[in-house]
Amino acid sequence: MNDIKSAKANLLEMLDGPVDQALSKYNFKRRKGSLVYKRKLAESIQEIDFVTDFFPRYEQDAEAHIHPFFVWKIPSVSEEALRLVNGNKMLLANAPDILLKQPIEISAPKENHERWFTKSAGDYSQIGVAICSFMEQWLVDLLESLQSIDDLLEAYESSDDRLLKQQHWYVYVTAAYLLKGEQEKARSAMESHLGNPGLKKRYSAVYENL
Repeated sequence: MNDIKSAKANLLEMLDGPVDQALSKYNFKRRKGSLVYKRKLAESIQEIDFVTDFFPRYEQDAEAHIHPFFVWKIPSVSEEALRLVNGNKMLLANAPDILLKQPIEISAPKENHERWFTKSAGDYSQIGVAICSFMEQWLVDLLESLQSIDDLLEAYESSDDRLLKQQHWYVYVTAAYLLKGEQEKARSAMESHLGNPGLKKRYSAVYENL
């Protein structure tokens, strides 16, 4: 019988060790028993969520598939984006507070992507070290480059390929431009990425509120 309770205890023990130590250097904090690390910055909040599938059917003999996600929030941008869509959270993926949520692997080139599985309690420490090594090599640079509204706009203007850009991402970009008083750039972002007839209809509230 698969013992999810024991597997989660193994995961938490891993976080208590190498992962806490590695992420505390960057001022990430985690509540006891939580799988989520948070770092509060002047304009934004960054999170690393250790999403885990226990006893996944898609990997034989695996106890856990650990696939951490990076989450980025800028409250002022979310508030403006929600205004633009007239409060319709569906247009912001039903999570208006989240600008980005993506697997940490995306911070690396595709050929450097990794998958992290454990098969027994003894595997967790080694996997924890491997994840920390990956984050040090690839994720930290992304974390440092995404801290403010200006950083959001820089990532957009430079077409940063380390970001998972879904349709609602461009509503946040538009909101950020408006907060900076750049109305023409806000409209240009919408026209460039959400400008075909179908998308204009879907995001009509945004166009009306520009």
